[in-house]
Amino acid sequence: MTRDSLSPAEARAALDSAGAARAHLATLGMCPPWRHGAFGAVMALLVGGAGFPLPVQMGCTALALAGIALIVSYDRRRYGVFINGYRRGATRPVVAVLLLAIIALLFLQIHLREQGVELWVPLAVAGAGFVIAVLGSVWWSRVFRREMERGA
Repeated sequence: MTRDSLSPAEARAALDSAGAARAHLATLGMCPPWRHGAFGAVMALLVGGAGFPLPVQMGCTALALAGIALIVSYDRRRYGVFINGYRRGATRPVVAVLLLAIIALLFLQIHLREQGVELWVPLAVAGAGFVIAVLGSVWWSRVFRREMERGA
């Protein structure tokens, strides 16, 4: 004969365990400043590359992909997990805003490239991408921690 329900003590233990897991995940959201900067650098490479001829774009994209691989590898080694930024939950609107901002910068970069602007212009747009990505990463981290601590 099998039981179909948990005892109150078992249910409480399961809830406590879930709460402890959320609290642990919340601590993973406390990234060191360099980690936000690394994300910003990856985004700056993607945005910046679009302002240059194809060989430079390809090089920037390759560097950005290598940067992503290094970030994921570091997170898995250090924390035992990589938390995808596109996850469901309270962080999704943050990602949507960040994604729209980066896409807007990419379109701007492509338009400016076609206009034949001076070298400093695509570098400035890439710098804006860096700042936006770092601020977005910090914002995402704070929202994620709040969500995990709240137990949503």
